[in-house]
Amino acid sequence: MNHPLHHILEKHLAPDAFRWLEGKLASLDEDFKVRTFYLAFGACPRFVGKEELNFTESELSALNVAYPNFSATNWSADQLARVLFMTALPAQDNVRILDDLFGTADYRELIALYKGLYFLPNAADFVPRTREGLRTNMVGVFDAIALENPFPARYLSEDAWNHMVLKAMFMDRPMHRIYRIEERKNAKLADIFLDYADERRSAHRPVSPELWRFIDGFLSSRARAALELTARTGTPLEQTAARKALDPAAPAPSWNEIGRQATRLTN
Repeated sequence: MNHPLHHILEKHLAPDAFRWLEGKLASLDEDFKVRTFYLAFGACPRFVGKEELNFTESELSALNVAYPNFSATNWSADQLARVLFMTALPAQDNVRILDDLFGTADYRELIALYKGLYFLPNAADFVPRTREGLRTNMVGVFDAIALENPFPARYLSEDAWNHMVLKAMFMDRPMHRIYRIEERKNAKLADIFLDYADERRSAHRPVSPELWRFIDGFLSSRARAALELTARTGTPLEQTAARKALDPAAPAPSWNEIGRQATRLTN
């Protein structure tokens, strides 16, 4: 099998674990049966383990070509083995087969499935499934879609992207870890977050410093008034974020650094 994950797993799995993986892949290639795939997918933790894998710089470089931002997140042996099985599915049937699997998958399986969709040659066909996944209240599953994953930035529409980002804010997720978040800012999302900031203030609740990142570049009169208020009355980090949005040329931490500081304050 000529797939970068195959070569990586050969180097990182124990010999008996890799033999098991090879045998199952060969069975799927020679006489594909959906049941064989489901059983192999479910058995990955038992046969290849759950350990997080550490990669060399050259390995990460190769994988980042196939999966942008691969190096920014952690991957376990069973996750990568499951993704490799996903890539072995017949392309004409993988939507149907994986939709059925999503319906019965456990927590760890869902994380592997959502993290692995980008590796599929027809990844765009899984946009409806991804939008369905973003409705979850399971933080780990939501993070598998929203954080570090290149799938949303490439395939989600503006409305779906905005829904994901807003939910990440609701769930107090680290916004700076959303891949290409800066590139996909938009005027509609800025308006949504201004409404959200107004609601938070009306309820006497704090506004995340990360929110002002989405206003940066969309300085309507309403946005300017909200930023000036925050620059006067917010916490020190909120003031820093508001001033940065008001004057991007002024010396200030990067938006990612503001995000990291905000995450540390809430944890």
